[in-house]
Amino acid sequence: MNAVLRFSALSFLLASAVTANAEDRITASRIGDSVFRDVWHAILEDAGIEAELIAAPRDVRRDMFVRGELVLDCCSVEAWRNRPDEIEAQLWTSPFFYTVDHLILQEGRDYDLPDPDDLTAYRVGVVQGFAYKKDSHFGSTVSRVSLGEVFEAVASGDADLTIANHQEFRRRQKLNPLPLVLGPEYHRLALKARVHRSRADLLPRLEAAITRLKANGRIATLTGVRLRDMSDKPDGQ
Repeated sequence: MNAVLRFSALSFLLASAVTANAEDRITASRIGDSVFRDVWHAILEDAGIEAELIAAPRDVRRDMFVRGELVLDCCSVEAWRNRPDEIEAQLWTSPFFYTVDHLILQEGRDYDLPDPDDLTAYRVGVVQGFAYKKDSHFGSTVSRVSLGEVFEAVASGDADLTIANHQEFRRRQKLNPLPLVLGPEYHRLALKARVHRSRADLLPRLEAAITRLKANGRIATLTGVRLRDMSDKPDGQ
């Protein structure tokens, strides 16, 4: 083999290696201070998936997922990820946890809420990048980067109320007590993980991991530990 052929063969092998490494790279959302952070890590571990965890604001992560720069994401419900480009790109796991969203209200304030779904009279605190069920019934929105900042906006009166699941409310009130109360139930949610269609091969592994972790009680245990854990501080992710 002459020098030109040897160089061409070496270039082909190097290019193939780079391509293979790029295809093998698995990126997943890093969900920071969520109650379900440890559950997500356990699902990945049980599935045998070594992922590069990406921390970014939720709206940025949504766009990254659509582009395929993020191939695994947690923890969402389908109503939160319903843009046409997201629907085309995503595959959902089965639910791994059921939770209930409540209205989060200012302590000591009187609210006229004959129908908790009708919030047209109120300024609703929202997290950037979140989608909210029945948001067409919000009077207006007050946007903040993190749920912790949204809670602070409600406590200070910059927003009238917000919406969050009771697990997150309990945890954040332990970490950073604010003059807030858990209000009426808003709606029930089935939390899932999602996989980019380009890596559909990962979906059965996640499904099997979720089945095992639900059966052995690990998901319930990890969620309870996070609720009781007072050592972590919110990082806004």
